[in-house]
Amino acid sequence: MQSDFVRSHRNATALVARFDSLDASGMAVGSLVGEKAAPVRAFGVLVGEEARVQVVRRQRGVLLTEPVELLVASPERVPPRETHYLSCSPWQVMAYDTQVAAKMSILENLFSQAAGRKIRLNGFHRSRQEFGYRSKLEFSFTEKDGTLRLAFFRRFSPFRKIALEEGCALGTEAMNAAAKEVVAHLNAARLPAPWLKSLVVRQSRTSGDVVTVLFVHGEDFPLREFPLARSSGFVLAASRPESPASVIVKILHQQGRVELEEEIAGLRLVYPFDAFFQNHVELFALALGRIRNHVPPVDRIVELYAGVGAIGLALCDRARNVLAVESAMSAVRYAQRNALQLATRPYEIVQGAAERIGVERLRSADVLLLDPPRTGLHPKLLNKILEARPPRILYLSCNPIQQAREFTQLRETYELVALEGFDFYPQTPHIEALLVLERRAGAVAA
Repeated sequence: MQSDFVRSHRNATALVARFDSLDASGMAVGSLVGEKAAPVRAFGVLVGEEARVQVVRRQRGVLLTEPVELLVASPERVPPRETHYLSCSPWQVMAYDTQVAAKMSILENLFSQAAGRKIRLNGFHRSRQEFGYRSKLEFSFTEKDGTLRLAFFRRFSPFRKIALEEGCALGTEAMNAAAKEVVAHLNAARLPAPWLKSLVVRQSRTSGDVVTVLFVHGEDFPLREFPLARSSGFVLAASRPESPASVIVKILHQQGRVELEEEIAGLRLVYPFDAFFQNHVELFALALGRIRNHVPPVDRIVELYAGVGAIGLALCDRARNVLAVESAMSAVRYAQRNALQLATRPYEIVQGAAERIGVERLRSADVLLLDPPRTGLHPKLLNKILEARPPRILYLSCNPIQQAREFTQLRETYELVALEGFDFYPQTPHIEALLVLERRAGAVAA
């Protein structure tokens, strides 16, 4: 239940908050002026600013708020490009140099606390594009003035949506044009929003091809033909209405080419519309180069969370053989296909959850590669790594908060050799981090 304070202040605009720092998630942290209450956090305000705020909810003793009126502005503030920026990229109001400095500070603070000593970054790699860098966007739908519109969910309000005027500036013009074309077709067919779940748009940065995937509620969707000119491929997929996730239950219709290709670090990789692939292709290529710098010639590399094989295949020439593990069967098939074209040494990929890998296989690794989802490493896997103790670990993460937590468990066995940051997500507080660990002398495998 919400506290009396939150209920009484939800619609108030007279609350004034002053913000003096950023937390590890990138939210501005402050306190209400003249009121004794819980700490206040908000996106859309910067360090040193003062604003009238509206309380959205209370979470773990903290008031989550939205800015209503800016009273004192930071010199680092810039105008947001979009009205919906709080939903997709809440750092749009922050000058890009300030974003980079903030991310560097967040990373260093996280790992200094985890290591129990001061940690300095070995490098932070900026994005050359501040907007238009994403290769994947996911939209929801809403109705406005009787017309179907693309939408995003409001931050901290999973049942409230905001209609989008022109798509999202984090994607390319081609991606937004393809999304709007699908909506125009749905409007022409007079299909209401409750039929619809989400629209995923993906683009190859190498070829420019765009694939759109429309997720609908259930298998009785009345429309099948989509004469789309802006999409190279289109998929109509039924998804479970009771689940918020866009998970395919059944393909209802498919047209055009629905796989994509990217040329990265000299490799031409093919991947399907439903597989994970890094969203900032240019910086991912740079990250692959940095990973190579930390992998000497070895006998065996073991890669977990392998996806379609990008990292392991880029390192094939560094090892006598590579063993990769991936849970999604569609990604495994494409990794096998990519390996047939690209592997210069023996490369094996097996389907399965990373936490189910045997300790002996981990023990056989000279280098262990990790690139898990935002949830991080499964506790069972972490325990197996500590038992097997492979000599070197390279851990690429989109959630350095969780990555730093896990390092606290690894630091007795492993020395931190390098920590690098990559701005895969400009205009957002998200950070990609590469952690390089070396087994301590005397910490042999159990």
